[in-house]
Amino acid sequence: MKGIRFLSVSCLFGLMTACGGAGNTDVIRLGSNPGTGSNPGTGSNPGTGSSNASSGCDSAIIWGGDTKGTTSSGASTFLPTGSMGQPRAGHTATLLPDGTVLIVDGGQLDIDDLLVSIPSAEIFDPSQGKFSSTGKPCIARELHTATVLVSGKVLIAGGNQFTGYPTWLPPTPTAELYDPVSRSFANTGSMHAARTQHTATLLGDGRVLIAGGSTSAEALASSEIYDPAVGSFVAGPSMTSSRTGHTATMLPSGKVLIAGGENGQGALASAELYDPATGIFSSTGLMNTPRSGHTATLLANGKVLITGGESRPTFGIGQLLPNSAPLATAELYDPVTGQFFPTGTMTTSRIAHTATMLSNGRVLIAGGYVGYSAGYQSFASAELYDPVSGSFTATDSMNVTRFWHSATLLPDGSVLIGGGIGADWTLASAEIYKPLKR
Repeated sequence: MKGIRFLSVSCLFGLMTACGGAGNTDVIRLGSNPGTGSNPGTGSNPGTGSSNASSGCDSAIIWGGDTKGTTSSGASTFLPTGSMGQPRAGHTATLLPDGTVLIVDGGQLDIDDLLVSIPSAEIFDPSQGKFSSTGKPCIARELHTATVLVSGKVLIAGGNQFTGYPTWLPPTPTAELYDPVSRSFANTGSMHAARTQHTATLLGDGRVLIAGGSTSAEALASSEIYDPAVGSFVAGPSMTSSRTGHTATMLPSGKVLIAGGENGQGALASAELYDPATGIFSSTGLMNTPRSGHTATLLANGKVLITGGESRPTFGIGQLLPNSAPLATAELYDPVTGQFFPTGTMTTSRIAHTATMLSNGRVLIAGGYVGYSAGYQSFASAELYDPVSGSFTATDSMNVTRFWHSATLLPDGSVLIGGGIGADWTLASAEIYKPLKR
């Protein structure tokens, strides 16, 4: 049976040497013990490497993928647009203040089904429907976070990093800032703990809350806060439970809802609130279903829509398991009562999908992962959640199947869908969802 393994690489020669065949590779899955690279960072201890990480190789080409755009009859509400310069999955896609979208890093599947990180960034311009290159990230990373700061700069934090070949695959504590004016990346202070599959939430005072995630061996309960005024992280309070694969949603009150995820005990139904005024995490109501790898979307009415995921351990500490059993169920969190309650059921069970609130208040659910059977089983299907009726209805499908893609709401109300993994390749293709006028 196959599963997706995570690797970040900074030079093609090393990859070809070590990943030329399954029998030759020294690479292991993230669940194993970390090695002694320059930035090991395990457990509660931060990595020992310098925060002035190198920017990787001169070449951004690693392994191939689908670099061709999609085709369409034009009848669908999903319309092809320009393709990215690199196939990628597990990347970030961030709307910048000028209306363009910053795409950072992510990975490509190699011949051994390793998700190999690439040090590559590009900008999507909706007015031209094209991607163009921008400054090169300081390091290659995947499953990281990207957060737009009040200044307009973007904080890139954590994720999985490659530090040399052969190596283990530890997450990194490093962080960097993208400046949209100079179109360049620069290192900033490192986190206190190396982490991947964590969350990052912009707080009302302009600081950023980093919560949970995993090391190479365990889920984390720790948090830390980035202060852009001084360019450094300070240790924050611990969550009530360690968790990775969870969600974090800023509520209208300024509190942050942390929901679900998983740890060594399995998938979690628990949820908690972070209060910036007190600097404390406190428990709130339980979800109706334990779930990890789900989505959480703040609705216009202040409630939070939770969709899909899986109710058993999903990632196996750093690895998407091959035989998934995604959920079709959904629920709503009411911040007034502090409780979760069921809402309509999706038309399709999904994990590793996206959920984007549209300007009309509905939520677009797209893509997702099923499992592995003669190729990666993923969806092209999409559906819409109507908060008024509390129900899901199918909409037009995407042009290709995708999971671990990105979905970004654009200023004109359309949604940019980019990258991800299809049947057997990492994708460079992108498409635009155009909501039908009613």
